[in-house]
Amino acid sequence: MVQNLDAFIPELWSRRIQYLTRNALVATQICSFEEQPDLKYGDRIHRPYPNDLVVNDYVKYTDTTQQDLIGTDEYLDIDQSKEISFAIDEVDWIQMKYDLENSYVERAAYRLANDIDGKVLSEVSNAVVSMDAGDIGGTAGQAISLSTSNCLNAVMTAGAKLTANGCEMDKTWALVVSPKMASVIAQTVAQDWFSLADLALKNGYAGNFAWYKVYSSNNVPHSRTISFSSVVATDEITVAGVKFTFVASIGSTAGNVLKGANDAAALANLAAAINGASGAGTTYVEVSASDRAKLKNVRANLDASTGVLTTSGDVLVSTPDTTITVGAEEATALLCRPGAIDLVMQQNIDVRKNPLPKQKADYYIISCLYGVKTFQEGKERMVKIKIAA
Repeated sequence: MVQNLDAFIPELWSRRIQYLTRNALVATQICSFEEQPDLKYGDRIHRPYPNDLVVNDYVKYTDTTQQDLIGTDEYLDIDQSKEISFAIDEVDWIQMKYDLENSYVERAAYRLANDIDGKVLSEVSNAVVSMDAGDIGGTAGQAISLSTSNCLNAVMTAGAKLTANGCEMDKTWALVVSPKMASVIAQTVAQDWFSLADLALKNGYAGNFAWYKVYSSNNVPHSRTISFSSVVATDEITVAGVKFTFVASIGSTAGNVLKGANDAAALANLAAAINGASGAGTTYVEVSASDRAKLKNVRANLDASTGVLTTSGDVLVSTPDTTITVGAEEATALLCRPGAIDLVMQQNIDVRKNPLPKQKADYYIISCLYGVKTFQEGKERMVKIKIAA
């Protein structure tokens, strides 16, 4: 029997397009924008700071000791110029079912905002005060294995360290954590004395805990150390779904990385491949555009000298080979006085739509221009907390 009624069965399209996942943004909640009004033009603003003074004993009828006054200059550069571009032809406009303009413009604006968020939260590395497991009875230098039994202790200890460093409590401090840490806080709150409802997510704000405003973000910096032990050709490592394969000769397959003469050379070449640095075609073969987008979206960066891979948020890094070791992942939570990090949006996220010459298409450029800086006074008002991811 050859009956086939497929020609009479329609294929239907949904009334809407898919809404892709979005992170809650927190940069605007914790940054200072005080320099923004003064940067209508120009690309740098200076904010010097004075050296400290010391109290001496005074002895009658003897000369005092003059202390030198030394100023140190610091500045914020407007050096982050970002864009996303695409085109839509009039023929597609006429024939398409969905409003792609609004969908893609909105998505592009979100991607730019998310990139700003990742840049801002990476500033936690500048914190003068740091905290790890050794501060709450564990092993010094190790990340804190957070649980409901030690969560309050960890957060309060971080606050005590920041207070000891002289940070004012004139504002409610901000605690920026990963979703996993937010979950532990929520469980701690639920089993102790607060209502879980206080932790309902709203624009990144997750409620109050231990006198601090808690913000949950997928952009909290994560890190892990990658090390090699006599890596050989055909060994592989996958970062954020992008596979890299070590080879003896470069070839042309996307993701190939030249093994080089030793493990140090292999690490340097892998760093260039992950970071999208110079060397494409010689020390590595560039990955596909979609794979490069995956790495950019999580701000993946491998330090060739230390082997530390940093990303915005939790990212899967794996290898099937024993010659490559991927260390335990760590998240860096941030506790700070709001305004510790300065953000200047010289050009807010802007949409430019222009007709393409000799075409019936419009070209869209969604862009922004901004600068981020943690001045010395901000570094002293933030603490980085090492958490086992």
